[in-house]
Amino acid sequence: MQETSHSVRLTIDLGNSFIKAGLFTGDKILDRQGSPSVEEIVGCISAWNASTVLCGIGICSVVPDRSAFLISRIREFSDVQIFEVNHLAKHPIHIHYLPAESLGHDRLAAACAVWHPGQPHIIVDAGTAVTVDLISTEGVFLGGCIMPGPAIANRALSEYTVNLPNVPLTPPAGGLGNSTVSALQHGLVYGLADGIIGAITRMKNSLDQAPSVTLTGGWSHLFANHIPEAHIRENLVLHGIRVLMQFNGM
Repeated sequence: MQETSHSVRLTIDLGNSFIKAGLFTGDKILDRQGSPSVEEIVGCISAWNASTVLCGIGICSVVPDRSAFLISRIREFSDVQIFEVNHLAKHPIHIHYLPAESLGHDRLAAACAVWHPGQPHIIVDAGTAVTVDLISTEGVFLGGCIMPGPAIANRALSEYTVNLPNVPLTPPAGGLGNSTVSALQHGLVYGLADGIIGAITRMKNSLDQAPSVTLTGGWSHLFANHIPEAHIRENLVLHGIRVLMQFNGM
């Protein structure tokens, strides 16, 4: 890939278990790579840097130590300005969350990616943790709920009990489990889906206007059929980083 536009932005979403990196020109994603390995992502970024004129790099991290290491590695081959998503940057939305600095940077970036004036919005991000967040009609991040993701719950039941195994995270058939494996799958998949639906319902009941609902994250495929009104958006945090970079003049 060769890209010579001076409006190309590199975005990096550094999560608890996976790192995504994407190149944007305007709001169009040109290329995207993902890996659990910082070194693999650094190699990808180095290759992009060699073939692309970047106007800026944006990082959204929920793991500060890893982001500091990643930035130090990037600085070995690039002096492009780096923007870090945090509560002190300029945002197109307002944060009503206490304390503001405790709001996950990924949740903030996702909210900035989806909000449109005059339309409340619910975001379901199903990753290592599952978050369900609400942005008001006026563009205020009101808060939400945080639940363990399916992989964490699966591992916890396996490691903290004697007789419960780690099971494949696939939707089981029927309305109940007739074996330990299927009973665990009902709890891990459908139980979490019910929790997400309950959170969405409570948030809807607090509003005077029907919200839009966006579903994203690595486990979103498990829940898509249970939230039929949801719009599926991949790479939502990457899009949010790009929005924040532009909003902050990068």
